[in-house]
Amino acid sequence: GLGTKNKVLIEILCSRTNSEIWAIRNLYEEKYGESLEDAVKGDTSGHFEHLLVSLLQGNRDDQSYYVDAEKAKEVS
Repeated sequence: GLGTKNKVLIEILCSRTNSEIWAIRNLYEEKYGESLEDAVKGDTSGHFEHLLVSLLQGNRDDQSYYVDAEKAKEVS
């Protein structure tokens, strides 16, 4: 159902890098002839729509940060 599709969409968009999101957007548009953002806007509304559209922008800070496990243990 739609709830399952929404969960999958959230999982994908939240776990991909900006470049992966852009690749997904481009492939979607090539395959379906419309932007993924327009498709999401057509199927969602409100805060949920805003969240998905924001994630689809592909402009999050996705820098990797090194975490020193030993220092993290000392702090906790």
